[in-house]
Amino acid sequence: GFRQSSAMISVAKETSQTATTLVAANVAKMYSRCLQPERAVWIANPDVLPQLMTMVIGNNVIWTPPTTGFTQAPGGTLLGRPVLLSDQAETLGAAGDIILVNPDGYYAVNKAGGAQFAASIHLYFDYDVQAFRWTFRLGGQPFLSAPVSPANGSKTRSHFVQVAVRARGGVVVVVEE
Repeated sequence: GFRQSSAMISVAKETSQTATTLVAANVAKMYSRCLQPERAVWIANPDVLPQLMTMVIGNNVIWTPPTTGFTQAPGGTLLGRPVLLSDQAETLGAAGDIILVNPDGYYAVNKAGGAQFAASIHLYFDYDVQAFRWTFRLGGQPFLSAPVSPANGSKTRSHFVQVAVRARGGVVVVVEE
């Protein structure tokens, strides 16, 4: 998948940034490194949400709740792009706690054989109930094998961008491309 892709860009944490935090500068740098960010979505662990909800740049909030307000489960938008909350994302402070993903950079193909169908009348024969099963095999991978260099600019860009580790204790060294 894209999380282990060599095309994934890890944006370095801010110099004075404390462990297990996410700051507006991280989000801005992620957005600037994404290919076609206007088509991207944010995937974030729910642990990140309290920090997103209070994030500002100048006097402007950068996270907005869903248009229905807080009556629906919050996800909202961050810099105008949808936020999808997922427990599959890493916890706050780890690389992958928030990822900006442009799905156009990932392709999926149907594996040979197409959809397969099976039915069985034996599951609950006494109750006249029939069971059905569909199997559909899918494979996918990122289009890019590495981040790309823009024609003008010094920073590489990719369809997948995350913030580097901001863990407690120890020294973490991140090499910026």
